[in-house]
Amino acid sequence: MHSSTTPSLRHVLLSLMVCAVLVTICYAWVDPAVAFWVDRADLRRWRFFEYCTHLVDVVVWATVLYYGYCALTWRHNTAQPRALLKIANSVTIAVFMKDALKVVFGRYWPATWINHNPSLLHDNAYGFHPFHVGTAFQSFPSGHTTVACAAMAALWLNFPRWRPVAALGALLVIVGLLANDYHFVGDCVAGAWLGTTVAVYVSSGRRTLAPPQTKPQG
Repeated sequence: MHSSTTPSLRHVLLSLMVCAVLVTICYAWVDPAVAFWVDRADLRRWRFFEYCTHLVDVVVWATVLYYGYCALTWRHNTAQPRALLKIANSVTIAVFMKDALKVVFGRYWPATWINHNPSLLHDNAYGFHPFHVGTAFQSFPSGHTTVACAAMAALWLNFPRWRPVAALGALLVIVGLLANDYHFVGDCVAGAWLGTTVAVYVSSGRRTLAPPQTKPQG
């Protein structure tokens, strides 16, 4: 298990600027083109892509179960469970942050799939409507991408041997979302930045301390 230093504010702001530029490019040129292409190609007919999005459900339930495990065995947790706790905390913090940001940005969805929500494909509704509340305005950032990247980035940082699994897990979720027109590319870019940033901060805390050793007698 490895521990990293806390990223500087300069690095975070720089990465945020890069993310903002990418999202702007996606909004202007990439997002509509990809959404319409996916719709024409009818990629959602392949159930594999739908299954990919449900990997996030596994992450969320694993987080809940792990918190229950910690509550029952907190007196005996050692270094490895504390590393797992960083993953669970990354997921939890990411969930709260993405929910708040969805209200701040208020973006329409690519497709209509819940409560007749306005969308690009169905209503030609496209754009951001800051501080609008409701399911119709919750496309940005992608919550599934945020949670997946928070979990997988934390896994990457705390368990280096599992890095191929972490990268593949995040990629499958993003591909599944795009192939079903659940999100725009820009939504996923923002979600990936948010989830990864949360994981980096959570995982860069103090190195886990070993259990105290008993002082020899005599």
